[in-house]
Amino acid sequence: MIKAKHNPFYIWFFRNYFGMLRRIHFRKMSLISTIDIPENHSVLLFQNHCSWWDGYWSYLVSRKYLHRKFHVMMLEKQLRKRMFLNSCGVFSIQKNNRDFLNSLDYTSEILMDPKNLVAIYPAGEMFTQHRQTVQFQAGIERVFHSEHEPFSIVFAVFLTDYFGFSRPEIRLYLENYSGERTMLAMTDAFNSFYQYCVSKQTE
Repeated sequence: MIKAKHNPFYIWFFRNYFGMLRRIHFRKMSLISTIDIPENHSVLLFQNHCSWWDGYWSYLVSRKYLHRKFHVMMLEKQLRKRMFLNSCGVFSIQKNNRDFLNSLDYTSEILMDPKNLVAIYPAGEMFTQHRQTVQFQAGIERVFHSEHEPFSIVFAVFLTDYFGFSRPEIRLYLENYSGERTMLAMTDAFNSFYQYCVSKQTE
């Protein structure tokens, strides 16, 4: 597996380049959240994955709103095509491979530090934001079984709409998850939250 690096220059470039693009392509960005994260907790962020922008949105949530060091899991074949992202906190995972378990153990290791955040796309692939049912990939629960330090789980849903304007608005919805740390319970809770976010978009 490819472990995450944090090169100050690459992170500076990533933040400023995508920040400029966001101001060009988006009319407005809104955060809808009531989450409360203890200072001694790291954060495991589960988010929907429906656009090219998603890595930047997770970075923004991590640094600007949750004030944690950014890490995100990415398929290794995709990361190898964009290796500069590795220097911005991206690490790899391979499906159906022994390395898959190494990546999950590495995730647990990152979460031992309360200054860290790990973003995971639980469906394991990109899908349209109109699909409101997400199936968590098997194996993620290994992270919970190897827990050594407390960490909080946060659900994130990012949705875009034009609302009669030429440029879209991006809304970032965040929610604490405090239920059972099982695949079934988290899948049901995430899908319920997703449907709630969509309903809020239509108000």
